[in-house]
Amino acid sequence: MALSFLISDTHARTRSLFVAIMCGGLAGCGFGLLMPLISLNLEAMTGSGAQAGINAAAAALAMILATPFIPGLFSRISPRALLAASLAVIALGILVFPAVREVWVWFGTRFLIGIAVTIVFIASETWINQLAKPERRASLLAVYATVLSAGFGSGGLLLALLGAEGWAPWIAGAAIYAAGVLPVLFLRGPGLIPPSRDEGSPLAMLTTARLAPAAILAGFLFGALENSFFALMPVYGERTGLTTTLIGLLMTTGALGALCLQIPIGNFADRAGRMRTLALITLAAVAVPLFIIASSGFGFALFPLIFLYVGLASAYYTVGLSVIGERVQAGQLAAANAAFIFAYGSGSLVGPPLGGMAMDWINPHGFLLALSVIAAIYLPIALRSWRR
Repeated sequence: MALSFLISDTHARTRSLFVAIMCGGLAGCGFGLLMPLISLNLEAMTGSGAQAGINAAAAALAMILATPFIPGLFSRISPRALLAASLAVIALGILVFPAVREVWVWFGTRFLIGIAVTIVFIASETWINQLAKPERRASLLAVYATVLSAGFGSGGLLLALLGAEGWAPWIAGAAIYAAGVLPVLFLRGPGLIPPSRDEGSPLAMLTTARLAPAAILAGFLFGALENSFFALMPVYGERTGLTTTLIGLLMTTGALGALCLQIPIGNFADRAGRMRTLALITLAAVAVPLFIIASSGFGFALFPLIFLYVGLASAYYTVGLSVIGERVQAGQLAAANAAFIFAYGSGSLVGPPLGGMAMDWINPHGFLLALSVIAAIYLPIALRSWRR
C-alpha cells in the first residue's frame, strides 16, 4: 500500500514537472518564431528599423512593469488557471497581428503578450523550483533551460519553413501556445504553492531579493551578457571583416553552446556548490571575451570560444535560479523568481546600449571589453557569497 502511494506520488510530481518544463519550451519556441516574424513584418510595413526596435522594447517594458505584481496574482487566482489563461491570451493575441495591420495596435498587443509571457516564465520557474529535490535542483533547472533553448531554436526553424508572409506562421505561433492549455488544466499533480498576500506583494520582491542578492544579480548578468552578445556580435563580426556566412555560423555556435552546456554545468553545480559555480562562471565571463579579442584575426579559432562563452553566460540563468531555490522558502519563491525576471529584464535593457556605445568608443573591441567589465564588477559579489 505504501509502495503504491509512493509510485502514485512520484508520477504526480513527474506530471507537474512535465507541464512546467513544457511551458518553458512553448514560450521559447514562440519567442524564437515571433521575435523575427514581427520584426520582418514591421520592416515590410514601415521600412523603419526604429519601429521594430520600439515594438521589441514593448515586450521588455511589459516584463519590467508587470513583474512586481505577478506574485500577488498567484495569491488571488489559482496559479494553474492563471497559467492556462496566460497561454490562451498569448495564442489569441498572436492572431491580432495578421488581422490588424496597424503599428499602434501591434505595440499594444506586444505589450499585452509580454505581460502574459512573463506570467508563464515566473509560474513555470517557481513551480519547478518548488518541485525540485534539493540535491538535484540545478540539474533539473538545467533541463528546463535546455528545453527553453531548444524551443527557441525550433521557433527559428519554423520561421525558415513557413516564411514571414501570410497567416501560416501566425497560426503556427498561436497553435504552439494553445497546445499548452489542456496539459496545464488536466494533467494532475502537485500545483504551484501560491504565496500569501504578504509574500506576494511588490514589497516582498525586494525582501526576497535581499535573501539571495548574488543570485538575483546573476539574472541581471544573464540579461546583459546574452542579449548584448546576440544583438552586437553580428556587428562586431562585420567590423572585423568576417563574411556573412561566418557570422551566421558563429551565432548558431553560440546558440548551441547555450543548448549543450546547461546540463553539464547544472550537474557540476549540484556536486561542487552553486555559489562556487557562479564564481567560476564569472571568472570565465571576464576572461573569455579577452580571448575572443586576441583570436579575432584567426577566423575559426573563434568558434570554440563563442560556444563556451554563450554556454557559460546562459548558465547564470540555471545556477542563479537554483541558488534562489535553496535560499528561499516555498511561499516566497514566486516573489524571488519575479525579482530574478525583473533583474533579467533590466539587464536586457541596459547591456546592449552600453555594449554598443563601448564599440563606437573603442572600435570594434569595446563591445567585448564592456562584457568583460560587467562580469568583473559582479566577480567580488560572487566570491564573497561563495566564501559565506
